[in-house]
Amino acid sequence: MRFNGKRDPFTFYVWLAMLIPYGGIWLLIYQQENDFFPLYLFGSFWLFLGILFYLIVRSTFYTFIDNETLVCQTMYFFKKRIPISSIRRFEKSNGFYAGIKMSTAWRCLIMHYGTYEELLISPENEELFIAEVERRKALVNP
Repeated sequence: MRFNGKRDPFTFYVWLAMLIPYGGIWLLIYQQENDFFPLYLFGSFWLFLGILFYLIVRSTFYTFIDNETLVCQTMYFFKKRIPISSIRRFEKSNGFYAGIKMSTAWRCLIMHYGTYEELLISPENEELFIAEVERRKALVNP
């Protein structure tokens, strides 16, 4: 079973907010040098970041490989395999978080697993995802 990552406008707002410093720096350089080259440079980098953000949002998935393993994946090659039996609890997160993130939304879940590990995730349907984890956890640990 596969769950898509939640898609909210937070990442888009971050991308737009980055336009302000890039535009300000370009404006200062343009006033000093009267050259459009920095506009092309900053604009290209800003568009590259937009494409990168888009790929992150579109490629974040949470997949149950079997009844024992959950794979959290983003950008197609960053993968985290978590044994379902090691998942301890879920906690709602609403704000800043310092840790490993495989989340694409502002409102997300902190998944505690192992002894001290945690991972920030944002499945599209949080309640169904938690219910599926609990169901598979019951199958592994009867």
